[in-house]
Amino acid sequence: MNRLNAIDVARSPTIAFPLAAAVAVATWMLAAGSAATMLSITLFCIVLWVLTPVPPSYTGLIALGLIAVAVSTELALAGFQKPATWLIGFGLLMGEATRQSGLANGVGRWIATRSIGDAADGDSLRAYRRLLLALSIGAHALAFLVPSALVRILALAPILRELGSLFDSRRAQVGLYLGPLFATFYGSAGILTADLPNIIISGFGESIAGHTISWSEWSLHMYPVMGLLRVLLVVGIVYALFRPAADSSFELPEDERSADTGAQRRMLAFLLVGTLIWATDFVHGFHPVVGAVAVVILAYLPSLGVADFETVGSDVDFTILFFIAAVFAIGDGLTRTGFTDSAATQLLALVPSDGPLVVVLAAVFCITFALTFLMEGLAVASVLTPILIPYIDAAGLPFTPVLLAETMALSSYFFPYQSAVLIVILNEGDVRTRELIVATVACSLATILLLLPVQFGLFSLFY
Repeated sequence: MNRLNAIDVARSPTIAFPLAAAVAVATWMLAAGSAATMLSITLFCIVLWVLTPVPPSYTGLIALGLIAVAVSTELALAGFQKPATWLIGFGLLMGEATRQSGLANGVGRWIATRSIGDAADGDSLRAYRRLLLALSIGAHALAFLVPSALVRILALAPILRELGSLFDSRRAQVGLYLGPLFATFYGSAGILTADLPNIIISGFGESIAGHTISWSEWSLHMYPVMGLLRVLLVVGIVYALFRPAADSSFELPEDERSADTGAQRRMLAFLLVGTLIWATDFVHGFHPVVGAVAVVILAYLPSLGVADFETVGSDVDFTILFFIAAVFAIGDGLTRTGFTDSAATQLLALVPSDGPLVVVLAAVFCITFALTFLMEGLAVASVLTPILIPYIDAAGLPFTPVLLAETMALSSYFFPYQSAVLIVILNEGDVRTRELIVATVACSLATILLLLPVQFGLFSLFY
């Protein structure tokens, strides 16, 4: 039995569910205190999320049921009260409206004709390289305007799907889908306002310790390596993993002069309204979900809108909300039982605070990275940062590089369940679980092995 066959066998429900149950029972028997039940449920779900014998959303539904029975119904439903959960829900509606309006196809054609050039030359590799680079740079640039990676992913997905269909190669389709999405996701660490964990960490630094990290300071410290250089690295990895065969073919979309350009223009205007709300969050303080709600209201408004609200139920898969709600419920449950506080405190006690700064930064990175295997990134940032800041103060360490080390760990994931962004990408149905895991592992390992030493070296020079 080769490695792939062994993986397929392990992923079968008859193997995966008993294995998950065995891990959960062993954890419950070995763990102590009120955290035992919550931790056993968490590990049961993690095994299923990694092996995926059933869709991740279905595992999320199982998690909600287990938490409701074993802990409380209130905790099981707590995830549905999170703005991030509904940001994804409204984002799905935005993506559907973008598709129905024809904007996704229109933007795809505009980008393709200017990036690929003439399809008659038949050089599919050159066309793929040009389009991949152009889309990735554009997606990364969007991170300067839209302060949520989730929103950017949901807005870009239908456009990338249309562009991927220009190529007959499955590898090219996956590459053109993952490349730009990874560029806007992985490059978020370099921009303070590009993702919610960044904002949470900097906000705690200001509210707890009175330490402010300005947008320009964040960019100076992080953007050259963890922003621009990381995006180029990610694009190179995606190109290497999903490069189409030299004999594959592609074509430009046919000229559809009869298309309803009015609907496309209105949808673009609606998205610009949302972008204005997202880009000015430093003025009004609204959560990104407010901008998404505004776009959805306009896009589905009778007469003025561009999509039919009555057909949404049959065209949009909302089951991902069960996964997101389960992830947040697990995070809240581990926090309420005191497990995360205790784990973070004990892990921080292992950090050699009197050692070189680079050693401290590496330890903080590893601790944060380890916690992401139990909790979603937003939950880790919310739980770990308030514990980390007093530790930094007591040890006399510089706040900025230590908090930025935590940020870098929160943008380096191996498995989709670790990040709501990755689950959204998987849920769109354009990439397989194995393809996504291979790409995330490659990008995260490359970041850790190649970019992290450079970034920590720069911190050592600054401090």
